[in-house]
Amino acid sequence: MDSFKPLTLIDQGIIKPYLAKAGKAASEYSFATLFMWSGIYHTDFSVFSSLGDELLLIRSHRNLAEPFHYLYPMSLHGPVAAGTAVEILSAFSKDAPFSVGVLSAEEAGQLAAREPAHVEVQSFRDTFDYIYNASDLALLTGKKFQAKRNHLNSFLNEYREFEARQIRLEDIPACLAMNDEWCRLMGCNQDVGLEQETCAVHRAFNSFGELGLEGLMILIDGKIVAYTLGELLTKNTWLVHVEKAFQEFRGAYQAINQLFVRYAMEKYPHVEYINREDDSGDMGLRIAKMSYHPAFFVEKYTALFNQPATP
Repeated sequence: MDSFKPLTLIDQGIIKPYLAKAGKAASEYSFATLFMWSGIYHTDFSVFSSLGDELLLIRSHRNLAEPFHYLYPMSLHGPVAAGTAVEILSAFSKDAPFSVGVLSAEEAGQLAAREPAHVEVQSFRDTFDYIYNASDLALLTGKKFQAKRNHLNSFLNEYREFEARQIRLEDIPACLAMNDEWCRLMGCNQDVGLEQETCAVHRAFNSFGELGLEGLMILIDGKIVAYTLGELLTKNTWLVHVEKAFQEFRGAYQAINQLFVRYAMEKYPHVEYINREDDSGDMGLRIAKMSYHPAFFVEKYTALFNQPATP
């Protein structure tokens, strides 16, 4: 029982309806996210028949020595029962260790209850998505955002002639050049995580139109100093995939952040929340994300199956 195929751009017509039906606000339930990172995580998928239904299973792993990591099985007709999910996952794994991630606490508990002797449930703060009230980021009102307003006002006062506009297909080479320069300045050649992120950014830009991504950039004297990419994840949640700015331009990050949220809220009036993804355990990034005062987190649980006993 192994009918997996690598996830490619042409598969989004098959996969996106399943992701949408799942209705989750986690960034991993964006096809763009899966595609951007599929070169790093070797993501593949299978659509198969089970009990009269056509189900989708998505899995990934960094290397052959690492157990497969699955998303919870998906149906176009509603949630898959925990018992069915365990049977499917066990059949595909062939008794090898594997994990199921991006689970809610309820899903994790249900899986563990089916196989209590063989399942360990874990939760990793590093993977929690940060969810913000869109209105907070658009307005930056109140004492808690005073520092953000100071940076933003510094930018607005210093660079009165800046230009902000949507990213068009013809802008992509310049955006990639800006991203690569940012990467060089940040020392990507000495940071595996940043280097991998650069690969993901290139995949996103190279398929910008096909993925339905939207972006905004800020230019000063014709030079891109900040850009961001995102998309509508659910009816009320806007997902920000990437946000980069040159640090020499004080307030550029605050400006691109606020402008993109306002853009999303104007184009999609139902947007209430902004998902700015996780911090991957980077303490600097965690401090920056916390400084915007998230409304809540998308907590993610992982169920580990058939793990070898610890000596």
